[in-house]
Amino acid sequence: MAKLVVLKFNGSLESGFLVNLEIGQEGKSAERGCVGSLPPAIKLSRYLALWQHQYHQLGNNHRIKPQQIIYDGSIKLHQQVVRSANRLQQELHQWLNCSDFNPIDQQLREELNRQEVIRILICSDRPEIYQLPWCCWDLVENYPNLEIAVSNLNFARVPIVPMHQHKHNKVRILAILGNSHRINLAADRVSLDALQDGAVEFLIEPTPQELDDCLWQKTWDIIFFAGHSKTLAGKGILYLNAEDRITIEQLRHGFKQAIASGLQLAIFNSCDGLGLAEELGQLSLPQSIVMRMPIPDVMAQQFVKYFLQAYAGGDSLYIATKKAREQLQSWEKQFPCASWLPTIHQNPAVIPPYWSDLRGKGRSFFDLIKFPTQRSISIPLLISAIATIIVWSMQSWGWLQAGELNNYDRLIGWRLNPPINQRVLVITIDDQDRTYQREQGMLFNMRGSLADVALNQLIDKLQSGQAKAIASDVIHDFPFNSQLADTIAQSDNFVAICRVKIDEPELVSIAPPSQLSPQQVGFSNWAIDDDGTVRRQILGMSPDSVCQSDVSLSLRLALKYLNHISASFNSQGTLQIGNTVFPKLGATSGGYNLPEAQGYQILLNYPQALPQTISLREILTMPKKPLAKMVQDKIILIGVVGYNHDLHLTPYSKGQQAKRLPGVVVHAQMTNQIVDVVLGEQKLLWWLSDRVELLWIAGWSLVGSAIVIREKSSLSQISLKIAASLMLLLGCCWWLFLAGGWIVAIAPALSLMLSATVTAVYRKN
Repeated sequence: MAKLVVLKFNGSLESGFLVNLEIGQEGKSAERGCVGSLPPAIKLSRYLALWQHQYHQLGNNHRIKPQQIIYDGSIKLHQQVVRSANRLQQELHQWLNCSDFNPIDQQLREELNRQEVIRILICSDRPEIYQLPWCCWDLVENYPNLEIAVSNLNFARVPIVPMHQHKHNKVRILAILGNSHRINLAADRVSLDALQDGAVEFLIEPTPQELDDCLWQKTWDIIFFAGHSKTLAGKGILYLNAEDRITIEQLRHGFKQAIASGLQLAIFNSCDGLGLAEELGQLSLPQSIVMRMPIPDVMAQQFVKYFLQAYAGGDSLYIATKKAREQLQSWEKQFPCASWLPTIHQNPAVIPPYWSDLRGKGRSFFDLIKFPTQRSISIPLLISAIATIIVWSMQSWGWLQAGELNNYDRLIGWRLNPPINQRVLVITIDDQDRTYQREQGMLFNMRGSLADVALNQLIDKLQSGQAKAIASDVIHDFPFNSQLADTIAQSDNFVAICRVKIDEPELVSIAPPSQLSPQQVGFSNWAIDDDGTVRRQILGMSPDSVCQSDVSLSLRLALKYLNHISASFNSQGTLQIGNTVFPKLGATSGGYNLPEAQGYQILLNYPQALPQTISLREILTMPKKPLAKMVQDKIILIGVVGYNHDLHLTPYSKGQQAKRLPGVVVHAQMTNQIVDVVLGEQKLLWWLSDRVELLWIAGWSLVGSAIVIREKSSLSQISLKIAASLMLLLGCCWWLFLAGGWIVAIAPALSLMLSATVTAVYRKN
C-alpha cells in the first residue's frame, strides 16, 4: 500500500509559512501529524525570480527548438542559468533545513522507508510555492519511490456519472495537437500511436467549437495536449491553432462535463502550464501533468515517450512521472533544468489510477498485485491464496515430505525423557548366545539363531515366572520339534512371526511354524519410509496364502496382554480397543504423501527410553527367584541383535547407522505404545485433516503477506518479524506435538516466506 503525505503551507515567502504535516496510508485517514514552520525566505524568492527570468531568456514562451537555444541564446546566458539554478537549489535546501521545520523533517524520515511507494502533496494558495523546484529536495533523492505533486488547499471530489457504457477494453484518450508553428508534434503522435491498449482520437489544430463538442459528446480517461501554451496573470492559455487562443474558463462547462463523465488525467505537454493545472484543479479534475516553465521541443517529445512507456507498462502515475522526469536529466548539459519541469497537480480527494484502472475491465493477476491503493485487503489475500496453492501442490506431489519427516524426527528428539517403562522385556540373541547354545549341546533342530531346545527351556522359565505374553521375533518357517510343540500348545500367551509378501519392496512370504493356531501368529512386516526410517507401524493388513495372519506381531502381543479389554472395529471402520480409537494413517496424513498406505497404519510415537534387555544366556542361567521378579506380568520379546542383524533407522538415529535399533526392539516399542495408549499412559499421535491443514497453511501464508504489506516496516523490521513468525510457527508445532498432534511445519513456513517475497516484489514495483 502506498503512503500519502500532505504538507499544507499557509503564509508567504515574505512572511514565512505555518506548515501542517499529515501522514497516512493511501485511501485512509491520516495516522500521524505535526506542525512546523518555515521562516521568511526573501533570498529564496529573489533566487527563484532570477532563475525564472534567466531561464525565460533562453527562448520565448513556447516549446523551444534546440536551434533557438544555440543561436538566439549564448554560452554565457546558459552558464548564468546553471549558476542561478544551483543557488536556488542551495537556498531551498537551507530553507528546509531550518530548526523550525525540523519536527516535520524528522517525522517524515522516521515514518517513511525507502521500499514503500510515497506520494507527497504540497498544498498552498501561493503560486510561488508551486514554482519551487521541489524535486531538488533531498527527500526525493533518498527515497526512490517518492514523488511530489502540488495541490490546492480547497478541493472536492466530483461524482462520476458515465454518459454511456463503453464495451472496449481501452484507455480512451483525446489527443489535441494544437498550433505546431516551429515545433514538431509528430513525435508526440508517434508515442500515442504506440499504445497497444489506448483508443486515441486526434484533434489536429481544432477550433474551440470542435474541442467543446468532443468534451460534451464523448467520455475520456485522458486528455492530452501538445503545442504552445503559457500562463498569464495566473490564467492558462492554449494555442489551438494559428488564430485561436483559448483559456480553461472559456471551456469551463465542457471540462466540467468531461470530469463528471470520468476524465481522470490531463497532460499538457506544452510550456508554462501551472495556470492550466490550477484552473482545472478548481474544477476538481483528479490530476494533471504540466510543465512549470517553457520546455524545449525535444524535451517535450522525450518526456511523453518516457512517461507513456512507464505508465502503460504498469508503473503508478507518480512513479511513471518521476522516471520520465529523471530521464530528462541526461539532457541538462544542453537544456539546463530539464528534469525540474514536469509537475503533477493533484486533487487530494482522489487516488491516482493505474493505467489498467483506466481500461475499466480485464485486469490480470499481475495488474492486481501492482495496485494496492484500491485493494488493500484483497491484495494480501490474493497473494496468500496463490502462495498457498503453490505450496499445497508441492506438498501433494510429495516434494515437502522429506523436510516434514525430518522435522518430525526433531520433534521426537526434543521431547523430555519419560520414565523408563518396565512393562516390556527384550531377550536378545547375539553371537555369544549362539556360541552358548552350541556349548550346551542345543544344536538339535537349530537352523537359525535360536534352537528349539533353547526356546523350550526359555518358555518354561518365563511361564514359571508368570510372564504375561511371550513372542519370538526369530524366523522359524519349519515345524517345532515335538517337545517344543507340546510346550507351546499349553501356552496360549505365545506368539510367533510370519511375513506377508509385498511386491514393491520385493519381500517374499515367510511361513510361521505349522503347529501354531492363527491366534498365535502375527506378521512382522514394516512400514519403512523412503529414507529407510521406521516411523509407522502396521496393525493389520491382508494376509496371503503363506502368512495367513491379518494382525501384526505388536497388536497380537498387546491384545494378549490386554486380554480383559475388548477390541473391535467401530462404525467408522477404525480400530477401537476399550475406549481408545486408533485413527488410520492415510496417504496424505500429516507430512506424508504416500502412494498407498499399506494396511492399517498408525504413527509410532517413540519414547526415548529403550525397553529393558537381557541376553539369552543370562536369562537361561538366572535363578528362579530373580527371574520371576524380572519377568512377572511382563511382555517378553525374543529376537536377534548384533552387527548387521535386522537393524533399522528410527527418528533418534537421524541417519546414523551406528544408532540403528534391532527389529525386536522396534517391535517392543510398537507393542508398548499400543498398551500404553489403551491404559492411558501415553498419547497417540494425531494429525489434521486435509481441509484443516490447508487452512493452517493459508493462515501462515496470510501472515507473511500481512507483515510485508505494512508500509511502516523497514526491510530489517520485516526480516525480524518474519523470523519471529517462523519461530512462533515452530513453537506452535512443538506445543501441539507435546499435546499429541503432528502438525506440518515446512509447508506453512514455505508458504509464509513465499507470500512475503511476492508481496515484497509487488511493493517494490
